[in-house]
Parts: sequence; structure tokens; C-alpha cells
Amino acid sequence: MDIIKAFQGQARVLKKKFDKHITPDGYYVSKQYHHRHGFYPDLKNPKDLSEKLQWLKLHDRSALHTQCADKIRARDYVASRLGTETLIPAIRISYDAADVDPGVIAADRFVLKTNHDQGGVFICRDRNAFDWAGVRENVARRMKLNKYYEFREHQYKHVRPGILVEDLIDGDNEGNVREIKFYCFHGKPGFIQVVLDRFENRREIFYDPDWKRMHFYGPAPQLEGELAPPAGLDKLMRDAATLAEPFLFCRIDFLLGANDRPWFGEITFHHGAGLIRFQPDPFERAFGDMIDLGRLPETRRRQEQLAGVQARTTAA
Repeated sequence: MDIIKAFQGQARVLKKKFDKHITPDGYYVSKQYHHRHGFYPDLKNPKDLSEKLQWLKLHDRSALHTQCADKIRARDYVASRLGTETLIPAIRISYDAADVDPGVIAADRFVLKTNHDQGGVFICRDRNAFDWAGVRENVARRMKLNKYYEFREHQYKHVRPGILVEDLIDGDNEGNVREIKFYCFHGKPGFIQVVLDRFENRREIFYDPDWKRMHFYGPAPQLEGELAPPAGLDKLMRDAATLAEPFLFCRIDFLLGANDRPWFGEITFHHGAGLIRFQPDPFERAFGDMIDLGRLPETRRRQEQLAGVQARTTAA
């Protein structure tokens, strides 16, 4: 009897993996959205932000998306658009999990990231206390996965799994950095999210581009009180707009180190895999109205142009 149950359990696991790989993208994202929210997205005439992000997952795909989703190759895109000033110094880039080793990484403090997925971030504040074997095993497991199949985010499908090791950036008084995230619509910041203590006691707050608080929320706890705008906010918004320029929608993330020194974080095309619905609902619809899907052809031409420039620069 136990053997039969074990066989049935294994069969269910195999079926789930098989279905994940062969199910058409449109059907898959619709079912996933329904599972999360209890209703299906309107993919023929999407209106809400999360619906439009599902549509973009199916229709807005380019080599530039793939480059920018790759935490290693995104550095080249940022350098070409902004210069290297905001890039966190890289300690090591590797495509071999075996390099997660104290004999290979000599730094005392660092952040190690997988380049092709979400959540693969490992902070080392003391190399002698760092779980090298555990992190190496975790990274090796992650590098075997293609994150495209989890949420049908095509930008991850052709990313070569790798490891990016960067300097550990501290905030003021050697505390945790703040994260500032610009949600950009047609290359312009539409609203701003600030995240505090991402890995320990995450709280967040939203502002409009004039730094007036916006009273909506996502899944994370909201910060009580207010935050002063960071030094250099105007330049940050210009930099975010420059990086976001070729895309209908994306989120540009920066870390704010000591004295609000900005460092590039990442570019995200579908926050929360496009499955987050901001509340109250009127905000979800209002943000959806800020994306004109009819402009996809012009943005696609711009993406192809920039991808060609990136390819020529890399070849040189």
C-alpha cells in the first residue's frame, strides 16, 4: 500500500513538471492568475495593471529584455546608458557553482547573487561565519532551473545561469541599505516604492514623483510615518527614465547606501511575476491606464536598435 501511495505521489510530481513544460503560455498564465485571485485575467482587452503585465509577458519579448533581466549582462546595459558610476564593484563573475568557495572568493564581505532568477541573494558579513557549503548547494540547485517555466516570464528563458559577487553596500551607520524602486510607464517614473530592511523586517511605502505619499499597498507591511526624499532624487528619476526608455513598462531599482549614495540594483519587467494586484482596486485600474499597449511596435523597434548596439559593443 505504501509503495502504491509513493508511486501515485511521484506520478503527480512528474505530471506537474510535465504540464509546466508543455502547457501553452496563454493558458498557463490565465490559470495561474485565476489560482491567485479567483478570476481570470482579460487577455483580449486587459485594463488593470496586473492584467496588462500578463499580456506583456505573452507579447513583449526581445533580446534586450533578456539582457536586462540577466543580473550579469544588465551591468553592460547600465554602463552603456549611464556609465559605470552607479554599478556596484564586481568581485567575481562565474558560471560554475563550484566557485562558491573560500579559496575562490577572497573578500571578507560581499553579496552573492544568482543572475537568472528571483530570491537568489546571499549576504556575507563575515567570511568565517558564511555557510559556504550550504550556499554552494543552494546555488547549484538554482542553476539547474529555468525560471521561465515558473511564471512564463520569457526574459529568463535564454539567460545563462551564473553567479555575480559584488561588494556589500552598507547604509548609514553601517546599517541596511534602503531600496528605491521606480515603476516606469513608457520610460517615465509613475510612482516610487521605498523598501526598508528587505531581508529582516520588510516595510514599504509609496510616493508619487513629487514625493507625495500614495495611499495604496501591495502584499508587504506598510511603513508608518513618512520618509524624507533621498538626496539627488531628481537625478535618480532621470537615470531611471534613461534605463526604462525602450520599454512599455518596467521597474528600475537602486540601493541607497551611506549618505544616499545610489547604486544600481536591477531591472524588473513584471514585479511579482505580474500577479500582484495593488489595493484598493482603483489604483490597479489607474496604473493599468498608464500603459498604452498600442505603442508596442514602436518600443519593439527601439529595443531591437539598442540590442544591436549592445551586441556590437560586446563583440568589440
